[in-house]
Amino acid sequence: MSSFVKGLLTVAIALVLTPLVLVAVDLAASQPVEPMAVLVAGACAGLLYGLEAGLLGSYDLANPKGWLLLVDLTWSLPNTLFGLVFGNLIYPFFGIPSRQLSEGEGWISYRSRGFRFGTEVLQTLGTVNLGGRGNHEMVHVVQARILGPLFLPLQGVNYALNFLFQVLFTATVGAILALTGIRDTAYLRPPASSAVGGFWGWIYFATLMELWAYGTEA
Repeated sequence: MSSFVKGLLTVAIALVLTPLVLVAVDLAASQPVEPMAVLVAGACAGLLYGLEAGLLGSYDLANPKGWLLLVDLTWSLPNTLFGLVFGNLIYPFFGIPSRQLSEGEGWISYRSRGFRFGTEVLQTLGTVNLGGRGNHEMVHVVQARILGPLFLPLQGVNYALNFLFQVLFTATVGAILALTGIRDTAYLRPPASSAVGGFWGWIYFATLMELWAYGTEA
């Protein structure tokens, strides 16, 4: 199967499957949104995702692994759409879509423009990535595919709880320990292996998804 055919097939599958899944969800939820509007929006999203993934050769449909595209457009569709929207809004400022980093990888990856964000700090939203595989970025794609629609809510709740705990610790126990010289910072710090440091570093590192990812380092 040529690269052109694989890319064309990727576009066709995304264009058809995305709106069908969204309409099915809408109908199952007793049509909170007009089905025709969902169909049109889904077709637009599917076309955009299919074109981007197809042009970059993200899914090698000559290989069984390439058919993870079906997972990304069904069970993990919320994560895929999240990445399509927010990844493509943010990452163009820090990177350039890269066929080298994307081809056959089952994701859309941006090559860093040289900024720290994209070179030292990598990120993956759904199936859209900045900076390449790194040590564990592909693990986040696997997590999204396993957890499907639960992935984003779990991440959101985890970050909220970690933030609340960090603030409470810093303002109480941490502040006392820092004032008495037992600790050099009032806030909790992540280990040196964390890509993000400081106050926000512990909030990031202590999420379930990051503990899972750092523990496997794909």
